[in-house]
Amino acid sequence: MSRRIVLVGGVSAAALLILTAFVLHLTRTSRPSDEKPPAAAPRPAIEDPSTVGPGTVEETPVPPPRPAVPPEFAGVFDESKGTITRMKAVDALGRDLSSEALSALRWLLRKPDEDEALRNNVANRLRECGEVHLAGDLTEMLWDEKETPKWRNYCVQHLYGCYEEEPDPAILRTLFKAADAAETDEKLVRICAVWSLARAATPRDESRLPDEATLGRIRGQALAALREKDAHFLITTAGVQSCARLGLREALPRIREIAGNDSTKPTHLRVVTVAALGDLGDETDLPLLERLSSSAKGQLKSAAALALKRLDRAKNDL
Repeated sequence: MSRRIVLVGGVSAAALLILTAFVLHLTRTSRPSDEKPPAAAPRPAIEDPSTVGPGTVEETPVPPPRPAVPPEFAGVFDESKGTITRMKAVDALGRDLSSEALSALRWLLRKPDEDEALRNNVANRLRECGEVHLAGDLTEMLWDEKETPKWRNYCVQHLYGCYEEEPDPAILRTLFKAADAAETDEKLVRICAVWSLARAATPRDESRLPDEATLGRIRGQALAALREKDAHFLITTAGVQSCARLGLREALPRIREIAGNDSTKPTHLRVVTVAALGDLGDETDLPLLERLSSSAKGQLKSAAALALKRLDRAKNDL
């Protein structure tokens, strides 16, 4: 019976992103329910990512120097204003923007010396406007080693947002590349890519489910992140949560090893693995969970108690 992580020690299933919030601002993906973006032209094809990576540049239209923009854009581009003021100016822009206005925003998005929070707001606005070149721009910036790890993480988040709005196999190929330890050692990029792939494999709309070969690769990537030797704990965490979301019981030996080790550090990693036992485990995990629910402290205690409840609920559902 397939089950997904619902809670992690009182935290939502998006705990991976919450975990990394101390180093980045999370992207805003919501759109007011009563507003719809204007119809967008088809997104240009993204070059095969096998030819795009560190040290290479993807072919994508590059905006010219910033064109003249309407007066209402003045607050966005006025560098004498503070970042918060400029972000509010971006938020205040409409969604039915001219091609010149979109080019100006793309110019700002790709300006590496701009504040990353402002660029993040610009990326959100471009997505909401259906900017057809955004995925290509994000892919190029993702592999630009002059960009910071934090901004490259933003690029992965927005690429997944583009994929959610319009599934594109080329974006998945880019995410696979970003999740691969052989392609990048930037942990912020990798954890976001691993988690994004797991989300792509578990869409709410089953008509958007990737083909079986792609699903197999996503499962393999999640297991690889979990089992990677000497990995940063954030990579292991991404692997645990992705395996739990995907219902991969073959991950249990490694998850049990981490959860059952009282010396596991940091504690958050153990919290995540204990929570995963509530989704993947069975009656053999009860002794550990009962011990932790009675003797552990804080989030670890809460995670064990919740895992026990989920196992009990699953047993009653059988």
